[in-house]
Amino acid sequence: MAKQYGMVIDTTRCMGCQTCVVACKVSNDAPGDIYWGHVLSLDGDAVYRPTGTFPQVKMNFRPTLCNHCAEPACVANCPTGAMAKREDNGAVVVDTSVCIGCGTCAESCPYDVPQIDEESNVSSKCTMCFDRLDNDHRPWCVQACPAEARFAGDISDPESEVSKYIAEKGAVPYLEQHGTTPSVYYV
Repeated sequence: MAKQYGMVIDTTRCMGCQTCVVACKVSNDAPGDIYWGHVLSLDGDAVYRPTGTFPQVKMNFRPTLCNHCAEPACVANCPTGAMAKREDNGAVVVDTSVCIGCGTCAESCPYDVPQIDEESNVSSKCTMCFDRLDNDHRPWCVQACPAEARFAGDISDPESEVSKYIAEKGAVPYLEQHGTTPSVYYV
């Protein structure tokens, strides 16, 4: 069975600090105003605005990134083949030498992940730091998380730390009804 890199994010541990977002932006030198990860509120439209009435208030967060889907819509709809799924580890990547910046990947992704870098007119997105995972290093967002809310690795290996955490916590993908078979799971 081929490797499929994936991640599990334990939202019960996430405090919405954005350290993952900043670590990814800086460490991957994401272009311009593009951020490959985001932190969304699970309790309303505004991040950092609690919901409920005192003393029953809550703030919960969902960090997001490319889901490195098994059946990625961005790859299926890319007219040039610039969006591709790596055969060796399942990461969905952009070949910027082939990308024409048409935005089809961004339009077809149900997770709103790919973004067009206006300066170089190519798509830009999370790589799951596959090069780091290939060399037994954690992705920057995982390494930086102060709450240790993220685990990454080969989700096709039932003995991997990430697979065991997914099974133990009953983690599920986000918006799996889109049929893309996401490789990012949430507790």
